[in-house]
Amino acid sequence: MRHLAVSLFMVFACAMQAEAAPTSIRCDGKYYDQQQSYFVTYDFETNHFVYENPGARMLPGEIIAVSDAQLDLSLRADGGRILLSFDRKRNVMTWPGTAAHELGRPLLQHVCAEVAGRTMLSAFRQPEQFDPKRLDPVDAFSLACPGQYGPYFVTLDRSTRIVVLETQSAAETMSGDITGADDDSIRFAVAGRSRQFDLVWDKRKRLLTWIGVAGNPARPTTSHECTVTTPRSIMETYANLVRWR
Repeated sequence: MRHLAVSLFMVFACAMQAEAAPTSIRCDGKYYDQQQSYFVTYDFETNHFVYENPGARMLPGEIIAVSDAQLDLSLRADGGRILLSFDRKRNVMTWPGTAAHELGRPLLQHVCAEVAGRTMLSAFRQPEQFDPKRLDPVDAFSLACPGQYGPYFVTLDRSTRIVVLETQSAAETMSGDITGADDDSIRFAVAGRSRQFDLVWDKRKRLLTWIGVAGNPARPTTSHECTVTTPRSIMETYANLVRWR
């Protein structure tokens, strides 16, 4: 009986953990009659969600009602909020229509499917066009590193070769690319605003080294011992998205 109780507790704990983890869905929408998918990642622990539109722009939102059959969602869009509903049984997202004559819009329904959890890779930004599939996690992981004023985080994907670095206190998100890798290390570069940095992750020593610039005392070489974690969820962007809306 004791072993049975322990087994039941482990099953229950795993189920609770799975339910608590953010869930991501991809919905098949249309834009000017062209099929374009978008993503919604929601978290029942916080009642928050993050919407990624077909152009990779992200918007925050809140879950306002939950049932086994449906989620009612409030999206913070330009000019106000949009109320959406997600049918959890049929996996259909409904966007309300508007009756405003020539400015009206019909009710829209999009078929959705659950996908691998969206990660901080979705915050990747570069001026030139790139394949949006590079944002899909394939061989991704994150680093949690101690900085001078607080922790910072790096999310990398060895297959798509993109990198997203969250600076201390999430003050800035920097994007970059893996420039080289071997069995012991990964080299990458990130840039944000007017700054650019080259870094090396030593997998064996668990050290992340910021490579200094010769003749620039403000950019000395420094290393931090980091912890490898599962890829950070795109939900980490929620607070900043709300802050700027």
